[in-house]
Amino acid sequence: MVMELSNKMSREIIERIKEISGQDPYLCMQCGTCSAGCTGREVMELLPRQVMRLLQLGDARALHCRSIWVCSTCLLCTARCPRGIDLARLMEALRVINLRSGGEVLVAEKIPVELLTRVPQMALTSGFRKLSA
Repeated sequence: MVMELSNKMSREIIERIKEISGQDPYLCMQCGTCSAGCTGREVMELLPRQVMRLLQLGDARALHCRSIWVCSTCLLCTARCPRGIDLARLMEALRVINLRSGGEVLVAEKIPVELLTRVPQMALTSGFRKLSA
């Protein structure tokens, strides 16, 4: 598979992902257990296994896919991984790198008041954790 240079992730970014998450994506053996148990798989553009493969290949699409934001950090993938990889931490590391590079951040003042009264507090807390650097 030939990738364009623009889709290539630098070694520094891959090392940063390892540093933030404490996980090594190269340990993944691509068994698909993470994707099979994923609660958000129906709305993900790339399944967790595919995100892991992109990381292994050094493909920058892993940093910019919608799947890292859809991940609810339910930890099913982590609990079921036969290699003991904490995939939820890897997804979190990808979100952090994305946000720190100037991605959009959730601003509390911009949340409509009617939404605040209808949305469970846990969902708001999760959103702030995901969408603020």
